[in-house]
Formats: sequence, C-alpha cells, structure tokens
Amino acid sequence: MEIIDFEPFVKRKTIVVKSANYKQMDTMVMIIELGPHEAGLPMHIHPQQHETCEVLEGEADFIIADKTVHAVKGDRIEIPPKTPHAIKNTAASWLRMRDTLWPALGFEEELRELHGLVHEGKVTGYRNLKSRIYLSMLCLKYEDVHHPIKPSFKKMKLLASVGKFMGYKI
Repeated sequence: MEIIDFEPFVKRKTIVVKSANYKQMDTMVMIIELGPHEAGLPMHIHPQQHETCEVLEGEADFIIADKTVHAVKGDRIEIPPKTPHAIKNTAASWLRMRDTLWPALGFEEELRELHGLVHEGKVTGYRNLKSRIYLSMLCLKYEDVHHPIKPSFKKMKLLASVGKFMGYKI
C-alpha cells in the first residue's frame, strides 16, 4: 500500500485502505498515523461528510465542537457533517487510527495534491505566507470536503485570490 506522507510539514502519514469508486456515494477508509504530540488539521468541518475515527494505537484528544474527548486504543469517535473538530496526539508515541469518510467526495485527491505541494516545497508550515496561500487555494478547490474554522473560510478565499493573482498554481 502507498503511504502518503506530509513530512517535513507535519508528522503525518496516510495509507488509503479503500478508495471510493463512486465518490458521491462510497466510503473512503484510511489508516492515519500522527507523530508524537502532533496536531492534525486545525479546527474544521466537513460540510457533507460523516467521519468515523477508531484509535488502533496510542491516544488522542478529539476536540468536537466545544468539548474534548480523550480516546485510547479501541475507542471510536463519530463526527457528523458540519461538526467543528480537530485532533491532537497526546502521547510521546505515534497515534494510529482508522479514519472513514462517507461520502468520500474528493478527499483522497486533496490528500494527494497536498502531498505533492509539500514535496515540491510549496507548503512548509502554517506560519509561512506562501504555504498559507497554497493551502488556501487547495482548500478552496476542495471546498465540498472541508472548511476551516480558523482561519475562517472567508480569509482562505481571500488568500486563494491573492495566490491566483500572483500566478500560483496547484
């Protein structure tokens, strides 16, 4: 199986276990590995997708709306569409979890494009303006997949416009 990694941007690896044939109807299943004390995506929502996370190894805090749920091996977290959420590995070891998204939509394609941007050196960190522009352009391209809470989707649209004006391409 192919590993989609995002290092050095973030210590995260994704293994696609099941791709979706019909992206509007089928599920996508991944194994996500998150490095020690590493955070996943900043707080975001999936406008149309239901997400299920099952911890296989390690432990994590899932921030879901306004509460934090600590999860350990065997725990399963359900995240309905339009629910703000984020995740943080709370251990000194790697977190490994099974992540299922339904419907898949363009999530796998977005991951693959992010992988490319990281390995081309276009995305190097959240604090880098160039990286934030590329991340905003990617987010806007896949707006049916997820919307950030902070920075706001409105700010991401503005940064994506700046990127297009400057000739950035994803």
